[in-house]
Amino acid sequence: MEVTLYNTNHMPDGWLAGQLNNFWKDFGRDLDGRSADTHVRPIADVVEDTEAYHFSFEMPGLKKDTVDVQVEDGYLSIKAERTRPELPKDAQIHLHERTYGPMRRSFQLPEDALTDGINATYRDGILDVRVPKKPETKPLRIKVNAD
Repeated sequence: MEVTLYNTNHMPDGWLAGQLNNFWKDFGRDLDGRSADTHVRPIADVVEDTEAYHFSFEMPGLKKDTVDVQVEDGYLSIKAERTRPELPKDAQIHLHERTYGPMRRSFQLPEDALTDGINATYRDGILDVRVPKKPETKPLRIKVNAD
């Protein structure tokens, strides 16, 4: 199943449109059952303001030292693993909805993202990653002197 987002609002194609397109492609692949990955994809929000990109991931039940955040080849990647608690041998599971195992998520960073100064905070089951933007390049006005 191939899902493509069409730009019907006449908004410029760009980084966000590409991220949404990739999301829907992955979603369609998961529905078809063809995805070979066996990891949990944490739910994420990506918000942009004038100074930075803010990535927030729902990752409850982890210790902060088990969460790995990296930037490599222009991609922000997060990895962690949630382990299943030990149950008594005679325990019967009546309902199983929580997910366990490796968690991974990656986003291609926009061209104006500055990899120096990235910070990450894990609190109350939420991983927040702040990626600052590069300062705007403004034209340099050269004063013309008379002879």
